[in-house]
Amino acid sequence: MVVFREKAMRASLETRIKGMVTAMALSLTLVLITMSLSMDFRETLAQQREIIGDLTAREGDITSAEAVYIMERQGERWIVTCEKGPGERLLTSDGALWYLRPDRGAILQSVLHRRRHLLVAAMICLLLSAEMAVFMAYWITRPLKRLVWACSRVAKGDLSDIPREKAGSYELETLNDAFNDMVQGLKGWQAMERQISRMERLAALGEVVAGVSHEIKNPLASMRIHLDLIGPSLEGEDVDSLEILSSELDRLNRVVTQLLSFARPSPPLAGPVDPTEILDWCHRMVRVKLRDQGLEWHQEIEENTFIWADRGQLQQLLLNLILNGIEATQDGGAISLKVQKSRDGTALSVEDGGSGIPERIKDRIFDPFVTSKPEGTGLGLSVVYRIVELHRGSIDYRSSEEGTAFDLWFPDEGGDFR
Repeated sequence: MVVFREKAMRASLETRIKGMVTAMALSLTLVLITMSLSMDFRETLAQQREIIGDLTAREGDITSAEAVYIMERQGERWIVTCEKGPGERLLTSDGALWYLRPDRGAILQSVLHRRRHLLVAAMICLLLSAEMAVFMAYWITRPLKRLVWACSRVAKGDLSDIPREKAGSYELETLNDAFNDMVQGLKGWQAMERQISRMERLAALGEVVAGVSHEIKNPLASMRIHLDLIGPSLEGEDVDSLEILSSELDRLNRVVTQLLSFARPSPPLAGPVDPTEILDWCHRMVRVKLRDQGLEWHQEIEENTFIWADRGQLQQLLLNLILNGIEATQDGGAISLKVQKSRDGTALSVEDGGSGIPERIKDRIFDPFVTSKPEGTGLGLSVVYRIVELHRGSIDYRSSEEGTAFDLWFPDEGGDFR
C-alpha cells in the first residue's frame, strides 16, 4: 500500500511534459502580453502628459471656456481638481485655476479595451498550446510505453521484437533497435541453452538406450529363429497365433532398430545426391499408402540441384517426414516436396495437409519419445533431427490448422561431417 501511494505521488513523464509545455506557453504568453500592454500604457501616458504640458504652457492665454472644452474632450483620461494638489497648474486669462494630471486607471482601461483582440488571441494560443502539450507528451511517451510493455512481455518469456516506427526521433529509433538487438541476443542464448540441454539429455539417454537395445536385440534374434523353426509344424489356430507373434516381434525389432539408430548414428558418408532419384524412390515406397488415402503427390525440383548428403540417411530422413505427413493428412489432401538452391546449400521442404502440430508439443517435437499418435514411438523426428545435425544442416517447421511444413537446409560440398 505504501509503494502504491509513493507511485501515485510521483508524476508520470507524460504529465510532466504536459505541465512543462503548458507552463512555458503560459509564461511566454503572459510575458508578451505584459510587454505589449506595458509599452502601450507608457506611450499613452506619455501622450497625455504631453497634451497636458502643451495646455498648461498656454497659461494666461486661454480662457475658461476654451479650457473647459479641452478638458471635456480629454477629461476621461485626466484627473482635474480645483484644489492644489499633484499635477500641472492651469491658470486661465480670466483667473480660473485647475490642477491637471493623467488618470492611470482610465488609461489602463482604455489600453485593455483597445487591445482586447490581443487578449482573445492569447487565450486561443493558450488553448492550442495545451493541445500541443498533450500531443507532444503522447508522441514522446508512446514509444517509451511500448518499450515498457515489451519489457514486461520479455519478463514473462515472450521474446518478441518491437516494430520500428519511422516517424519517431533518432534517439527513440536507436533505443528501439537496441531493444530488438537485445531480444535477438536473448533468443540466441535461449536457443543455445535449449541445444546444450538437449545434447546433454540425448547423450545420457543414448548411453542407456544403446545398452538396453543391445540387450534386447539378441533375444529378439533368437526368438525370430525359433519362430521360423516351429512355424511349419503348426496348424489351424496355432498358425494365426504364430502370425500375431511374428508381427509383434517384427514391430518390436523395428523399435529397437530405431532406438539403436537414434542412440548410435553412423557418421554420414556424404556425396552429391540427385534429389529426383531420392524423391522418386520415396514416391515408390509410399505409393500404395497415397492411393489408399486418396492423397496427391506434388514435387518441384530446381534444375541442376544436388544435395550433398549421405544417400541412405537422406532416404531415411525423407521417408520419416513423408510417412508422418501421410498419417496426418486427411483424405483428398496432398503431400508436397520442393528442392531448390539456397545460400551456399540446398533447401528442401516437406509439406502436408494435416491439422497441424498440437500446441502442447510444439516446443518438443524433436525430442525423443514425444508424439501425438497413440501408437507412435516418438523417435521419427528425433532421428530426422539427428541426421540433419550430423550433416551440419538446419531444420525448422511451420505449422497451422491447414498443415505442417518442415524446412531443411543442407550445406554444399566441403562441410565438416566428423
